[in-house]
Amino acid sequence: MDEAEREAILDRVTSQSATVGASVPDEVTIDSTAVDLSEFIVETRAVDTVPPEVERKVSSVKSTLRAERERRMARLRGEGAETNAGDTPDDPPLDRETAERLADEVVGIDRALNALETIRHPDFADAHRSATLDGHERWLAFVDEVR
Repeated sequence: MDEAEREAILDRVTSQSATVGASVPDEVTIDSTAVDLSEFIVETRAVDTVPPEVERKVSSVKSTLRAERERRMARLRGEGAETNAGDTPDDPPLDRETAERLADEVVGIDRALNALETIRHPDFADAHRSATLDGHERWLAFVDEVR
């Protein structure tokens, strides 16, 4: 794979619309262990409020996913000797198929991170409505004080 192909794949992965239409991968391999990521996200999003012990686990998963994303990005950038995203330091240069697989994994991890970031705020419309009502109540209380 030449540098132009590498740059095109990196541009695709880093574009703001990379995760549009992407789905959370069923599994992600981390340190040679398959993690059932999709099921974890579904189970975590099913709870109404996130208890502290689950919040710690979600935070840990997000940190691990960020590290795995960076390992895969480093491999895509040609820094593979420092990574363990399924590659070893003695790996040959990336071929197009491997680069596409890594790019798809990065996009899937990004999608999973986006899903995990919204767990605490599953319905932004309700949050906005509540904040608006609170603002109106404060305003009415102020008007009543002024009268």
